Amino acid sequence: MSITRKDKEVVVSDLNEGIQESGSVVLADFTGINVEEITELRVQMREAGVSFHVVKNTLLKRALEQIGIASEEGIFGLLSGPTAIAYSDDEVKPAKLIKEFQKAHKGLLTMKGGFVSGKSFSADEVLSLADMPSKEELLSRVVRAMNSPIQGFVMVTSGVIRKFLYAVNAISENKE
Repeated sequence: MSITRKDKEVVVSDLNEGIQESGSVVLADFTGINVEEITELRVQMREAGVSFHVVKNTLLKRALEQIGIASEEGIFGLLSGPTAIAYSDDEVKPAKLIKEFQKAHKGLLTMKGGFVSGKSFSADEVLSLADMPSKEELLSRVVRAMNSPIQGFVMVTSGVIRKFLYAVNAISENKE
């Protein structure tokens, strides 16, 4: 049973919306994955807040063209064979989840490449992106680095005040 033109327009519209609102888009080849495994992957993606869909290459290509991605971009070369798309507002999360799934299922899911912040990436570049810490983790590291000198300053000044109080206390005990 084929999809009607109206259904195709709805799919393209949904893809446009999702891709434009996302921080990253990861494309994968799902050849060799059975229904049980792909269902497991969809559940993991949904729980992590990542949208995951199996799409027709022509519909994805149309969606990318409609949002203004030039056909010269490398992502258009990835649109062959079975294609699944994962996207999220977090730049790292889709790539991380696919990489974890690959490890757990002995490489069944093949990373094709991706699109992050308006730039195409190869499969190897997306895999290296998956090794990066998440946005929240990076922000917490920055806050911790900024807090460290302040905390050191507080400890030093409190040590000086503490020693001064010990000296005043010792003098008052000597006078008694």
